This record gives sequence, structure tokens and C-alpha cells, in this order.
Amino acid sequence: MQSLNHELFLTLNADESSPVALIAIARLLAELPIALAVLAALYVLVRRKSEKAVAMRLLLSVSLAMAAAYAIRKIHYTPRPFVIDLGHTLIDHAPTASFPSFHGTFLFSLAAALLFCPKERALGAVLLLLGLATAWARIYLGVHYPLDMLGALITAFAAAAAVHCCFLLRRQRT
Repeated sequence: MQSLNHELFLTLNADESSPVALIAIARLLAELPIALAVLAALYVLVRRKSEKAVAMRLLLSVSLAMAAAYAIRKIHYTPRPFVIDLGHTLIDHAPTASFPSFHGTFLFSLAAALLFCPKERALGAVLLLLGLATAWARIYLGVHYPLDMLGALITAFAAAAAVHCCFLLRRQRT
């Protein structure tokens, strides 16, 4: 599995011949969607401030997903590509564990939480697309492997699904 992950990484990773404009776009997509996702979540919270369940779903989904990602990183260390001299790194990053991606986990957990809220599915889909764009950018720029992003996606959706199930159980009991 590791060799496939490395091969996919090398296929997606930028190199010396990569267009400067594409590298610039990737640099924007590697970080900017985090701020956009936070603003989108705040917009939802302000717009639906009378519905505390949405705020709780967002907060719990993100908290659970990030805690799970942190625990996974503590239990299983995966070196970033640049730590093992694989591919090309085009942004600075500390040599912390790479699996699962914290950027991906955060974005995907916000998206997943909103996708479980019927009135917020469109925004959840937009955040999911932003998460996928960030995933591509962070691989392209050399700081993550494809499986780091897949792990983030699974971790985030598992957390949001667990929170959703808790809300369904609570609703059934009342």
C-alpha cells in the first residue's frame, strides 16, 4: 500500500517543469479554503442562530474529527514526503506526521457536518469541493500523500456520521 501511495504522490506532485501559475494557484488552495470554510461556518451559525443543533453538529463533528486525527498521528507516525526525500516540496512545512492531514480533516469535517443538515447540503457540497481542492494542492506542493487526504476524508465523515447518529438517537428519545 505504501508503494502505491508513493507512486500516486509522485504522479500528482509538481516538478521543475510545472507551470508557475499552477504552483501559485496550488499555494492559494493549500491554505485559503481553511479561512473560507471558517467564514462559511460562521455565516451558517449567524444565519441560523436560533437553531443550536446546527452549531452543536459543527462543533462536535470538527472536535471529534480533529481529536481522532490527533490520536491517529500519535499512534502511527507517517513521515511527510520531504522527510524521506520523495518528490518536490514547494512550501515550507514542519516535519510532523502526515497521516491524516489536519487541513483535510478540518475542511472535510465541516463539509460532512453540513451535508448531514438538509438545509445546509449545498454549502456542505461547496466545502467538500474546497476540501478536495486543498487535498490536491497539498499533494501537488509536496507536503502530503494521497492516502493522508483519504484518511482525513474518512476520519471526518466517520466523526460527522457519529455525531449525526447521536442527534438521531436523542431525537428518538424525546
